[in-house]
Amino acid sequence: MSILQTLAREFAPDPSAPLADLRAHAYARARQRGVPTPRDEAWKYTDLRGHLDGEYVVTADPPHGAPATAPLLDSTPHRLVFIDGVLAPDVAAPALPPGVRLRTLAAVLAADPASLRALMARHASEDADFFTALNMACARAGVVIELAAGCQLETPLLVAFLHTSAAEQLFSAPLVVVNAGANSQLTLIELHYGEAAATNLATPLTDLTAGAGSVIEHYRVQLEGAAAVHIGSVQATIERDARVGSHSFAFGGKLARVEICAKLAAPGASVVLNGLFAVAAGQHIDHQTRIEHEAPHTTSVELYKGLAAGDGRGVFRGQIIVRPNAQKTSSRQASHNLLLSPFAEIDTKPELEIYADDVACAHGATVGQLDDAALFYLCSRGIPAAEAHALLTFGFTQEVVEQVAFEPLRRLLAARLAGSADIPLPERIEPAP
Repeated sequence: MSILQTLAREFAPDPSAPLADLRAHAYARARQRGVPTPRDEAWKYTDLRGHLDGEYVVTADPPHGAPATAPLLDSTPHRLVFIDGVLAPDVAAPALPPGVRLRTLAAVLAADPASLRALMARHASEDADFFTALNMACARAGVVIELAAGCQLETPLLVAFLHTSAAEQLFSAPLVVVNAGANSQLTLIELHYGEAAATNLATPLTDLTAGAGSVIEHYRVQLEGAAAVHIGSVQATIERDARVGSHSFAFGGKLARVEICAKLAAPGASVVLNGLFAVAAGQHIDHQTRIEHEAPHTTSVELYKGLAAGDGRGVFRGQIIVRPNAQKTSSRQASHNLLLSPFAEIDTKPELEIYADDVACAHGATVGQLDDAALFYLCSRGIPAAEAHALLTFGFTQEVVEQVAFEPLRRLLAARLAGSADIPLPERIEPAP
């Protein structure tokens, strides 16, 4: 049974339900597009065959308890937790300051569905890819976050989607929507975590709109279980003098992919894209980024780093597009990758499309192994070979990790890397308490 047949049974839209017309249109769009294959340029290095088989279900049962190993849940008082696609009943909605409005997707669909009509129509348009349209057709769990003009939420907000091994072949399509008003500020931690034996398929979509002069720092942490499939998307629209920082960290899943798109829509808009992935044996992790400079005097900086061990495979494709009227654009992109095994593979493909003549753009990409000279130097100073490898690998990751301003997350990243059997790092890197 195909994924579409399974979902048609599970998600047959009720004609009387809110936005049923848009959901039906989105589902039709997904059917029209079809599951992507390596013949599609964006999927050249990622083959979904065999990963979407089986009959998926959507649990309607009361959620199970949060996995005991789920990280970051106590790192901030402002949090919303979903377990196996259902809002956790024992996690109260956070008490937020004036100017911050947080509603679950279910609440918005019940009381104010019209507020989502434009967003859903945009993501189910003719340009929508298969998984974006599928999310619009199927989204049930999620959150809508709105910041009033001038509101600055100083404490990070955590939205966690947790998957347990009790819910077999679970399909979920989480939707996170952020609308930041003029001169507002938000730090959002988006966590996707699964128990080791969880067999879920997740297709999350995050939509960020940064109003004039606003700042959004978005940390996306993917720690799905070893048997999970995770195919996500982040779409950001950045207005005049606004800034978005999008930081993606991917470690889990049998197959995981995320597409991050940023549109610099007005002068003064800027974006920072940072990412780090670590691929162990049997894993496949794919990052696709696209930055569209649509206005003059816009800035983008992008740094992605990857580690691959065993027979793991990593993919990075980064597009930068400078439109004809986007003069005075400044854009820098770098992709650096480290192979820790002779059987590992990382494919990296930076792309520049420049249609303006007064710009400063640069990109670079490397794939290599640890420096033999550096290893020899450390070993000659009495450091055991295994620890020398660990020190150099840890140092390679720090350029990205050190840019994480949220201390609990920075410690989690170090602990996660240090705890990998395939990617050993120095024992002195301690996990968060």
